[in-house]
Amino acid sequence: MKTRYDIDRLPPEEMYSVQSELLLGTVARVYENSAFYRKLYDDHGVVPSDIRGLDDLSTLPFTTRQDIEKDNWGFLSIDRKDSAELVSTTGTTGNPVYVAMTSHDLERLAYNEEKSFTYAGAEKGDLFFIDVTCDNLFIAGIAYYSGLIRLGASVVRVGPQNMARQFDLIKKLKPRGVVAVPSFMAQMARRALEHGVDTKKLGLQKIVLIGDSVRNDDFSLNPLGGLISEAFGNIFCSTYGITEGQVSFCECLQRQGLHSHPDLVFAEIVDDDGKSLNDGESGELVLTTLQIEGMPLVRYKTGDITYKLSAPCGCGRNSVRIGPVLGRKHQRLKYKGVTLYPKTIENAILDVDDVVNYQIEASTGEDHTDHVLIRVGSERNDSMFRSELTDKLRSKARVSPEIKLMNPEEITARQFEGGSRKAVTFLDLRNSGRKAE
Repeated sequence: MKTRYDIDRLPPEEMYSVQSELLLGTVARVYENSAFYRKLYDDHGVVPSDIRGLDDLSTLPFTTRQDIEKDNWGFLSIDRKDSAELVSTTGTTGNPVYVAMTSHDLERLAYNEEKSFTYAGAEKGDLFFIDVTCDNLFIAGIAYYSGLIRLGASVVRVGPQNMARQFDLIKKLKPRGVVAVPSFMAQMARRALEHGVDTKKLGLQKIVLIGDSVRNDDFSLNPLGGLISEAFGNIFCSTYGITEGQVSFCECLQRQGLHSHPDLVFAEIVDDDGKSLNDGESGELVLTTLQIEGMPLVRYKTGDITYKLSAPCGCGRNSVRIGPVLGRKHQRLKYKGVTLYPKTIENAILDVDDVVNYQIEASTGEDHTDHVLIRVGSERNDSMFRSELTDKLRSKARVSPEIKLMNPEEITARQFEGGSRKAVTFLDLRNSGRKAE
C-alpha cells in the first residue's frame, strides 16, 4: 500500500494527479478480477485503457447498494478463500451486504483511521475508550481499534456497557478520549445529571463521534450535538463512515466539514440524474475507493445526501471535505406537500426537553401518499408536552404529523427489534407491504 501522510497538503493539481494514478489501478483491478464489473463495463463498451485519469471517471457507470445485494460475491476482486476477514452492513436499509477484506485491506483500514484520529486531535500516548461493539461483523469497532494502535495510542475496548460501569472505568482508568455514537454520549450526559456527576470533571479531552450527525448543514450544532457540547464542552469531532467503502471521513479541529483521505477515496456529489454538482450543492454522495484489494468500488452511490467543499480548510489541508449528512435518498418524505428528510423531524423533536428517544415511522396511506407517525419516548405524557412537540415540529420542520407518546423502554425495544446492531430511528414501511401499527 502506498501511504502518503502528506497528500492532503499537496497542491490540488498534484493531489489530483496522484488520485488519477491510483484510479487506474482500481479500474484495472475490478475489470480483471470482478465478475460484476467485467460484465458491467463490457455491457457499456468500456475497457480500462479508455480511462486515463479522473477526468474520464464520469464515463463509467454508477453502481449501487442494490447491485451488491443482487450479486454480492460478483463484486469481489479476490478469491473468497484469500480474504482475511468478512464484515457486513447492519441491514437496516436493506439486506446485509458482506465485504471480504484481505490483510492488505485491514492495514489500509488502520491507516485510514490513524489519519482520521490525527485530524481529530488524537496523539501518541492517549488512552481511548472504544464504546462501540468490536464484534458481530461490525467494521467500525475493529477500524477504530487498529487505527488507534497504529497511531501509538492505548485502547480500552469497553463497548456499549451500562453507564454505571462506564463511570466506574472512567474514574479508575482516566481516559483522555472516547469513541462512541452520539446517542450514547447523550445518555451518559443524562445519567451523569441524574447522579450528580460533573461530566466536565471526568477528564475527557477528546470525543470522536460515529454514526448520527451532530451538525446542521451550516455546521452549527443540531439539538443532539448541543446536548453533548453542553455536557462535555466543544471537545468532539464527528465522522462519516461506510462499511462497503471500507473508508471514513473525519472532521478536523476546525469542524467545518469532514475530510476525505485522497489516497484512499475519491468523492463526487451528483443529482438525481447523475449529473455532477458544484461545491455547496446538495446531492448524493458517490465514492470510488482506492487501494483496496478485496472489494473495490467504482462510482458507488451511497444513498447519503450531502455536499462537498473543495476549498482549502483552515487547518491547512487541501483534501475535499463533505458536509453533514442531511438524510438518506430513499428516506426522502413528501408529507402534505412538504419534502423533507427524517433528520429534519429528528432535529425538531430533540429540541424539546424531556425527549429521551424516538422512532419515526413512514407508511403509505389509502390515499397513496406518505403518512408519518412519530413515537416519542419520555417520562412525560401530558397535553402540554404534546403541544410543545407539535409546536416545535411546525416551526422547525413545517409539518405536524401524528405523535404517540410512549415509555422510553418501549421505544428502545422497537429500535432494536429483530436484533438490530443499530438503533432504528426511522422505520420505513412504504415499500414493505407492512401497515403502520
